[in-house]
Amino acid sequence: MRVFIGGLGYCGSRIAAAIHVSYPECVISGTVRSTERHDAMLASPPAWLTGNVHLLDLDDGYTGLLHNGGEDGGEGSGGIDELKSATHIIQTIAPIADLDTDPLLSLHGSEIMDSDQLQYVAYLSSTGVYGDHDGEWVNEEPELKCIDAKSMARVRAEGEWMQLESGDGSDGIRVDCFRCGGIYGPGRGPLFSSMESLNAALADDEGEAENAGGNNENDETQQQQRTAVPKYVNRIMVDDICGAILASISGERCRCGGRAYNLVDDDPAPRRAVVAEARRLLLSKDSKQPQREQRRQQDRGLETTIATKNTRRRISRATGNKRCDNTRLKEEYGWELKALTFREGLALLLENGDLLR
Repeated sequence: MRVFIGGLGYCGSRIAAAIHVSYPECVISGTVRSTERHDAMLASPPAWLTGNVHLLDLDDGYTGLLHNGGEDGGEGSGGIDELKSATHIIQTIAPIADLDTDPLLSLHGSEIMDSDQLQYVAYLSSTGVYGDHDGEWVNEEPELKCIDAKSMARVRAEGEWMQLESGDGSDGIRVDCFRCGGIYGPGRGPLFSSMESLNAALADDEGEAENAGGNNENDETQQQQRTAVPKYVNRIMVDDICGAILASISGERCRCGGRAYNLVDDDPAPRRAVVAEARRLLLSKDSKQPQREQRRQQDRGLETTIATKNTRRRISRATGNKRCDNTRLKEEYGWELKALTFREGLALLLENGDLLR
């Protein structure tokens, strides 16, 4: 098995590590976008990097894996060779502003389509593709009503990858699109925010609710209508993404056409509920905060140090309100969650010392 991971960032590195544990003989290669990240990984390769890491140019000349020209047998052509020889491709790179379709397919689609080795593709998409469903539960079948540019680009990328499938799915390329909720885990999420920022987030939510409408009676009615349905956010712990990828790699399905899966936990919840729970957990462990912070700084490895920079991001509220159902993924691949809800997920991170292990 030869796995090529598009994007060895926060999720990609964790997925690579999980595959390495389950398939130690697997050759794992992948891409990064920055020279600094590339050089750092070469200087101190993680144990799971059993293949090579390649610089994917999406910022300067848009040359992809051919950033060195690729004609001299150097690293550029090596990246193309490893992509073409991959039996499994896991694509975590989102469409970018200048390539509003999938970057790997935009730049190297011909090489991928000409491959006689490729068996499986896992594309990490987003629940944002559903758009707004007024807080209702949705499975993978409802209309994709997204209107924001990022989510619409995700829809196009899903379609492009699914076009690779042929035959009945049993002896051709199998393609799965995993629609991920908001990703949290070691180094990412409310547990890694200061108490001041958590308090500010709670106050911010209260302020939004209070100021949603105006002062006249009609505005008050509109405010009640707007706040009657909570703003749900679908979430997934990063290790449960790894579990889903492992389940899909080892699983077998015979069917026609691409398949989409909601990769979320069992309890979509308003942001305020998650922030409040994180705050409660941190307060309960307040006396242990200095030791936890010291361990986190000492033990965090290369993949976390680089991949979790600038991870304190506010959840986007432009992708609609819905609660995504994960039944299909459980039933078809036997996927089991480590963190059934955000409560178990936050508690697990705190119990493990918030470290990559």
